[in-house]
Amino acid sequence: MKPYISVVPLALMLLACQPATVTFIGDSTITPAATATVPSFTPTLPPTAVYTPTIPASVVELEGTVLPPGFSILKFATIYRPTALTFDLHGNVLIASADSNIYTLSDEDQDGHADSQSIFASGYYIPLGLTVHPITGDVYVSYQGAIAILKDSDGDGKSDSNHTLVENLPSTGRHQNNNLEFGADGWLYMGLGSTCDACAEADARNATIMRFNIETGEKEIYATGLRNPFDIAFYPLTGELFATDNGRDDLGLEAPQEELNLIIQNGNYGFPNCWDEQTSLGCENTIPAVAFFEPHSSADGLDFYTGDQFPAEYQNNAFVGIFGSWLNPALETGVKRVVLTPENGTYTSEVTWFTQFPKGVMPLPLQFSADGVLYVGDYINDAVYLIRYGIP
Repeated sequence: MKPYISVVPLALMLLACQPATVTFIGDSTITPAATATVPSFTPTLPPTAVYTPTIPASVVELEGTVLPPGFSILKFATIYRPTALTFDLHGNVLIASADSNIYTLSDEDQDGHADSQSIFASGYYIPLGLTVHPITGDVYVSYQGAIAILKDSDGDGKSDSNHTLVENLPSTGRHQNNNLEFGADGWLYMGLGSTCDACAEADARNATIMRFNIETGEKEIYATGLRNPFDIAFYPLTGELFATDNGRDDLGLEAPQEELNLIIQNGNYGFPNCWDEQTSLGCENTIPAVAFFEPHSSADGLDFYTGDQFPAEYQNNAFVGIFGSWLNPALETGVKRVVLTPENGTYTSEVTWFTQFPKGVMPLPLQFSADGVLYVGDYINDAVYLIRYGIP
C-alpha cells in the first residue's frame, strides 16, 4: 500500500511558485481573484527654470561708444569744457566750465536732453570742484586758490550771494585745489594737488586731502602723499573716504599706475618717492592704492552708484573716469567700474571697463543723479553725456 500524500498542500506550494493563472485541483476549477494592473508611470517634471533677464532697448548718440548690453548714452548738453558737475536740491544739473561760469541745466520732459540752460554764477577761474550742501542747498565751488559759497536766496536760478570760505590756497603750478564733498561729519573735504611733477613741496597743504569746518572756519590736512587727488567720494556702505590720484610723469610710459585710494586720516600715500605697490626702501609706512589703472591714463572723476536705475549688481560699485594721456595718446578713455571687497582692514578690487569712448573723447567730471543716471563731462568736445539703463 502506498503512503498517503496530501495533494492540496503540494498544490498550494506549487501555486505560490506559479504565475497567477487558472489552476486545476482535482475536478475543481479555481480562478484566482483579479489582480489590479499597475500601469507603468513616468512622472512629467516641469522644465528647469532658467532666468533670462529682459535687456531693454538702448540708443547710442555718441558713435563708437562701447557699453554693456541694455545701456544708452545720450548727449545731454553742449557746455564749453566742463570741469565739474553736481545736482542741486531740485534735481537740476550744475556744471562748472573752463570759461569761469557755473551753469544750471534742467530736463523738464525727462527725455535725456537738457531743455534749458542758464548761468548760475560767473567769475571762477579754473573751477574744478562743485558740491551742494545737503540741507541749505548752498553751492560750494572750488576754483584756483579758493572755495566760495554761492546762495540763491530768491530761487530764481541765479546766485545772489557770494561768500569766500577759504582763500590763499597754494594753487599755482602744475595742479591746484580739486573737487570737494561733504562728509557725514559735516566737514567739507577736498583734494589739493602738487605744484610740480615730482618734488618735495614747500607748502605742506599741497599733495594732500584737506577738510574744512564750515561753521567754525577750522581747517586741517587730513591725508598726505597724493600727487593730484582730482576727485573724492564716500563709500556708501561704510562712509569711508576714497580718492583718485595720478602718478608722476618722469618714469617712462610703463610707470607709475594711476590709483584709487582708501583715505585714512593721517595716512601717507607715498608721493613723490613711492608708487604702485610701494615696496621700495623707505615706503614701509606709506599706504598703497586699493585699485590701479593704466599708467598715465589720468583717473579723475569718481562716484559710487547707489541708485535704482542700473541693474542691482552695480550697487555700491565705484565708477572712475579715465581721461586719457597727453604722454601716451594711444590709451583708451572711458569709465572704469571698480568692485570693492573688504579684506584685512582695506579692500581688494576688480577693475573692468564700464564704458569705452571713441578716440578723442576725454571725460573729466562724472556724477550720479539721485535716481542713478550717470552724467559725464567731455572736456575736449564741449559736451555732457548721460548714461542710463534703457532709454527714457
